[in-house]
Amino acid sequence: MSERSETEQEAMAATYAALVDHGYAGLTIQTIADEFPKSKSLLYYHYDDKDAILREFLSYLVEEFRADFDIDDGDDPRETLDSLLDGILPRDIDPDRRAFRVALLELLARAAHDDSYADSLSDLHAAIHDRIAAVIDAGVESGAFHAVDPDDTATALVALASGGMLWGVTTDPSVATRTRAVLDAYLDAELYR
Repeated sequence: MSERSETEQEAMAATYAALVDHGYAGLTIQTIADEFPKSKSLLYYHYDDKDAILREFLSYLVEEFRADFDIDDGDDPRETLDSLLDGILPRDIDPDRRAFRVALLELLARAAHDDSYADSLSDLHAAIHDRIAAVIDAGVESGAFHAVDPDDTATALVALASGGMLWGVTTDPSVATRTRAVLDAYLDAELYR
């Protein structure tokens, strides 16, 4: 993982806050600067425009995800998997997390027309999938999980969790809660020993 300066970390935090407050459609350099503890000109020093900040922000999310969910040999596979899935499809979602997911959905729509966004979001998806597959593999190896194909199971879990969150964010929030209950029941019946 690359080391980011304090200014770059503050720019990423400001981007997150601006996305939560304004969504992708309302995001501008000014809305980011309003959340940034330093000058707007400093943002322009580091980033050419809003798209450059957003591409860097997506890269930052991947780095943070990999750092936050680094897997250690002593970790409980079930707790780790639950934590990973909770990051995608929480049992309860607060308004800020929901607002951020709406902004990510807007970025997904942008990715359909912009390869740089598509590449960054693909990196995030791959990081999530790979971490879940690694946890499943560790759980199978330790005997905590039934013998399953880690890659196929991770694909199914990510698809279900992502779909539940997408549906819950775009239509009825209770769908996300119900989908998480279905996901938990699946894990209890098919994966956990």
